[in-house]
Amino acid sequence: MKPGLFFLTAILVFCGACVQEDDFLVDYDSKTLFAAPTERELEVIKADWQSRQLTPTDYEEEEAVELSDGKMLLKIISYRIDGLREYAALILPKAGDNLPVRVYVGGFGLGITENSVAIAAVPASDFQGVLAIPALRGQSLRVTLDGKTYVTPVSDGVHCDAFDGAADDVIGLLNLLENSEDRVNINRTAVRGGSRGATVSLLVAERDKRVKMAFAVAGPVDLLNLTAKHENDPTYQCQFLNELVNGTSTIAETRRKMIASSPLYFADELPQTQMHLAENDRIVPVSEGQLLKEEMQRLGKQDSFELFIYEKRDHSNVASGNTLLNERIDSLLSKL
Repeated sequence: MKPGLFFLTAILVFCGACVQEDDFLVDYDSKTLFAAPTERELEVIKADWQSRQLTPTDYEEEEAVELSDGKMLLKIISYRIDGLREYAALILPKAGDNLPVRVYVGGFGLGITENSVAIAAVPASDFQGVLAIPALRGQSLRVTLDGKTYVTPVSDGVHCDAFDGAADDVIGLLNLLENSEDRVNINRTAVRGGSRGATVSLLVAERDKRVKMAFAVAGPVDLLNLTAKHENDPTYQCQFLNELVNGTSTIAETRRKMIASSPLYFADELPQTQMHLAENDRIVPVSEGQLLKEEMQRLGKQDSFELFIYEKRDHSNVASGNTLLNERIDSLLSKL
């Protein structure tokens, strides 16, 4: 399967107005809230991940459509993960086995509960695996394929639980594929995402050893420090801070959520990884990639990490018509 064939829609805006004033947390100790993670905090988060019940139940095939003269199949599916009804789209060949899995994870927009993905064409000769696209919690999925559009209902869950919770959604989908598609080799999984989806792709790759490659396009890696810088931004407030301010979360719980949403702090678990950033991205600065690159070097894992920066591109167009980006992804995928 060649990801260059999939022209996915523009990455959704990650942050909102990026307001400069720092008064949202005026009644809170920001130094404590945004302090560097301790080893104990990291251990607690890892233990929590291991304890989560992400076994899918109540699987339903909502719709099945033949593609490419009957050689390919589009499935719209639903299932429950930890009590949440969720949805996904699968594109897979009708023949073959030992199929690799390519997961595409979409972006986030405040108040935007539909994630749109456009796929230009489905030539069966180039599709030698399964493309899985989850409708993450609080979002529906709109897939445009060969000029036709397919829409799922909205997945259950809180839309602003956009990183740690969304990673649960993707891992749950992998569990479903492993249990329901016997032609799939789940240990040949690669995860790609844009913006929020890039961060989730890295988190999933860190948490799930079945993922052998991760491709992060224009995604942040340190949500703890970015939230500290943008505490007045409505998106960061929705994702991390509102529950603290309205009294339904503690400082410790808020810290855990921000840390658990930050791939930087779990980089020792990353498989082969590519990160693609735009030179003029004001939403996810190039410094996010430099942070992860330096951490991978510190860990002695520099050979499994590549950072690419694209001149004269920004958050909205880093992947649009970017042949070089797709060629780099294709090249690594060919080794899976």
